[in-house]
Amino acid sequence: MNSIEKSIQILNYLSYVEKSVGITELSSKLLFPKSTVHRILKSLLKHSLVDQERDTSKYRLGLRILEYSNSFYNSFDFRQIAKPFLKKICLETGITTFLTAWYGGRSICLDSIAPSRIANTHLFVETGKEMPFHSAASGKMLLAHQPSEDIKRIINEKTLPKYTSKTIINPKKLEEHLLEIRHKGFSICNEELEEGAKAVSVPVKNINKEVIASITITGLSKRMSSSNIKKFIKILLKSSQELSEVLGYKEKNIL
Repeated sequence: MNSIEKSIQILNYLSYVEKSVGITELSSKLLFPKSTVHRILKSLLKHSLVDQERDTSKYRLGLRILEYSNSFYNSFDFRQIAKPFLKKICLETGITTFLTAWYGGRSICLDSIAPSRIANTHLFVETGKEMPFHSAASGKMLLAHQPSEDIKRIINEKTLPKYTSKTIINPKKLEEHLLEIRHKGFSICNEELEEGAKAVSVPVKNINKEVIASITITGLSKRMSSSNIKKFIKILLKSSQELSEVLGYKEKNIL
């Protein structure tokens, strides 16, 4: 195995564990000599592909990775295909609308449209950002449609941070919740990610009937009453079905 392949394995591991790790752990998990790990990390650090914490000397993914990912999202044609649908939903609902897709076990926000009047309002939405699979409506929607063995592995291997008092942090309850989402055909985040904010998400399917993305609206809870949510779900499902059909999906009912 050459240095490039070893570098990729180190980056893959840092991406997988989602935490800062030391040379000893990398050496033990990847079965590389410590001297090799140190040499590769030094090179990756030089190019900002990894960062090193000053207090612990441990390593994590660097900012250059985010730059690469943003460049990828900016050139991804799917964003351009989906953008008119996002704009339409945003116009009809008056609420921030965004597109999310599943990459390497992560739910990533590809694009978002916000009404101009709330453009400066902070919500947990940002292009290139990972949406938590256990608390964000978009993340839950995408994880719910992964193979069952992948769902179990992801839930049990990754941490479930508690963002609010309503965040689901019990693996079994989350698994049951995901089954319910898959059955209903839509996902709701009821202040599980941010207090005072709700979200509704629906799936986007391709020609193979696979869920490849989700369309989500998110806004302040006071604008997302039960009656409004029912109306929003209809709007979302109609647009997601239309987008799915553009991608080759033939079935008329997305549920």
